[in-house]
Amino acid sequence: MTALTDVLETDPDPTAARLVVAETRRLGTLVEHLIEISRFDAGAAALAPDDVVVADAVAATLDARGWSGRVEVAVPGDLVVRVDPRRFDVIVANLVGNAFRHGRPPVRLEAGRARRDGVAGFRMSVADAGPGIPGELLPLIFDRFVKAEAARSRSEGSGLGLAIAQENALLHGGTLEASAGPDGGAVFTLWLPMEGRP
Repeated sequence: MTALTDVLETDPDPTAARLVVAETRRLGTLVEHLIEISRFDAGAAALAPDDVVVADAVAATLDARGWSGRVEVAVPGDLVVRVDPRRFDVIVANLVGNAFRHGRPPVRLEAGRARRDGVAGFRMSVADAGPGIPGELLPLIFDRFVKAEAARSRSEGSGLGLAIAQENALLHGGTLEASAGPDGGAVFTLWLPMEGRP
């Protein structure tokens, strides 16, 4: 950014300006992610739960990021859960964004009720048709700064998105898991309890 800013001072180049804007956004995202991770580490992350219609929340997340129409969505319209809306948005955005960055279309998001160990809850999965996650990386995929390939070190992601998504799932008393899809690709599965709901 500093080098590009020096170029702009002497020769206003629109390409350099676009690169500065892109790098500034990338840096802003990294700073936000680092602040969020530090809240989890300090035990300062808190929930502000509310009743959320999952289909509406997913649609809002996709729309806000320009992904509407690019994701196959299968979510019952009557599925209402008690979650922190902001943190649920972060989970959905990280999982879908990861599928777009590292997978291939079609990207599919499904959700529905699912009991686990006798506890009422709901399950949401995000799947893509990309190359999938190498087997040796599966146990590490939620670790901080992990990327599937060394070549991705300069990708737009911070390497913190999946770690943040998992921390948000745990904060809700749920889980977030990664696996290989039956026909290739990666599948991320979120399970959250549905407090007080059948």
